[in-house]
This record gives sequence, structure tokens and C-alpha cells, in this order.
Amino acid sequence: MLNAIRLICGFALDGLFGDPQGEWHPVILIGKIINGLERLFFPKKRNFKREFIMGFVLVILIAGGIGILYYFLGRWLRQYFLLGFWVLEIYLIFSFTAYRTLMTRVNNVKLALEQDNIETARQDLKHLVGRDTEHFSEKEIVRAGIESLAESFSDGILAPLFYTALFGALGGLVYKISNTLDSMLGYKSSRYYFFGFASARFDDLMNIIPSRLSVVLIGISAMILGKFWKGVFQYSLRDARKHPSPNAGWPESALAGALGVQLGGANYYGGKREEYPFLGEPLLELNPTRIDEALIVIRFSTYVGVLVCSLFSIIIWLL
Repeated sequence: MLNAIRLICGFALDGLFGDPQGEWHPVILIGKIINGLERLFFPKKRNFKREFIMGFVLVILIAGGIGILYYFLGRWLRQYFLLGFWVLEIYLIFSFTAYRTLMTRVNNVKLALEQDNIETARQDLKHLVGRDTEHFSEKEIVRAGIESLAESFSDGILAPLFYTALFGALGGLVYKISNTLDSMLGYKSSRYYFFGFASARFDDLMNIIPSRLSVVLIGISAMILGKFWKGVFQYSLRDARKHPSPNAGWPESALAGALGVQLGGANYYGGKREEYPFLGEPLLELNPTRIDEALIVIRFSTYVGVLVCSLFSIIIWLL
């Protein structure tokens, strides 16, 4: 029960103020630890087998070490300084969700397009995607914005809430560790292909349930809003597994179905073309109005997600 209250308080702070910035942000600190351990563990002389093993050691050490330290810190604070425990838990939950920041950034892209300022829209989109945006047309900008919104809803909003509901801020902390490890080391580049394998798979594992839960939440919201809610489930089941990511295809297919649009296609990363499967059906045109509709669907989905995760937390407390 109390964990549900902390979850709601943390999310409310995020909704009011957005992501707290600064060098003391928990994710920034996690990133610094990852950087330090990468320099320590990455073999001085290239050895693929050793890189593969040390990648697993790094994941276990960071996730297990930080998780255990926070577990005992939380127990101590709960026993001797209860107010401090509440403040720390709520601050961490506040730091781990990215609702307001995500919505603001996607909305900025939409506003730039509505003002026919496509260059500003391309620049704003760089805050959301890793692909090349320099020559994007309006349609490509809309598609990229909706895809990023869908995926970020799953791994930037719902997943931290889900693990917080199950295990308190400790759950959200371990999830953000997995997410940060993947964003820093989970690349299929020559340096990280073996060393980052464990980081990428750890993040994939942590997102299995939230990504599929996102389909249900988007479906419920689409039904409430009078969108194509049947398409949410139809296209998710049909198209999600086509995506090269084991998780990203689920929220993207669901949002494509809710809006009646088709996502996917060619993307460029560092000038290199990559083909992604098509998700959904092109019932409606990809234009700035679709971004506005996507924001409304994700806003409702987030509120439903907070309610569902709070209920999860209460049920666990009752058990």
C-alpha cells in the first residue's frame, strides 16, 4: 500500500517538473560507474572470448552490487530514518520515469511541423532518435516521432513503473541499470559486439513483460478514446515479431494500430541504410495530426499504467 503511494508521488513529481537534470541524477551516476568498470574490465588486448565473459561479469557486478547496496541502505533507513527512506524512494521513482520530458520533446517536433519549420523539427527529433534526420521529409519525421514515442512509452515510462510496483525503488533502480547498460554498451559495433552482449540481453529480458503489457494499455486507451482499438491487438500479434528487437515491435505495432497508420521502413544510421519491417496498415496519412493523436493515446496509456501498477503494488502488499 505504501509503495503504491510512493509510486504515485514519484510519478506526480515527474508529471509536474519533468526529469530532474544535473550531475547527481541517478542515471548519470550509473553511467559514470559503467564507464569506470568498462575501462577496468575491457581487455587491453582484443580477445573475443574474454570480452564476452567480462561483459557478463560487468553486468552482474553493477546490477548485483548496486542492487544489494541499495537494499541494505533501504533497510537501514526504514529502521532508523523513515522520512529519509520516503524521500529517497520518491526521488528515485521521480528520476526513473520520463513521462513529461518525452511528451514535451515529441510535442516540440509536432509544433515545429505545424509551423512549417521542418529544419527545427529535424533538430528536435535528434533528441528522440539515433537515426540520421538531416534529410527527413515531413512524413519521415512524423513516423520517427511516433515510433520513438511508442518505444519510449514502454521502456522509459511503463517498465520503470512496473518494476517499482513489484519491488519498490529497488526494482526501478535495477531496471534503469539494465537500460543504461544497453544504451552504453549494447551496440553491435566492433568494440561492443562481444563485450556488450550481456548488457543488451539483460535489457531485452527486463523489457519482455512491460513491452507486451504496453499493448494492453494502448488497447484500453484506444478503446476509451474511440480509436482503432481492434487494430492494436490485430497488428501487434501480426507484426510485432517481425521487428529486429524482441520488444520494440510490440508498442510500435500497438500504436500504429491505434492510429490507423503504418510505421517502419528504411532508416539511416551514420549514412548506412537499414530496412525495418512495416507495422500496421496505412489507413490514415502520416502528418502532424497523427503525432497529436499519438500523444493523447500515450497520455491515457500512461495514466492507465500508473493505475495498473499501483494496483499490482497493493495486491503484492495484501499477499
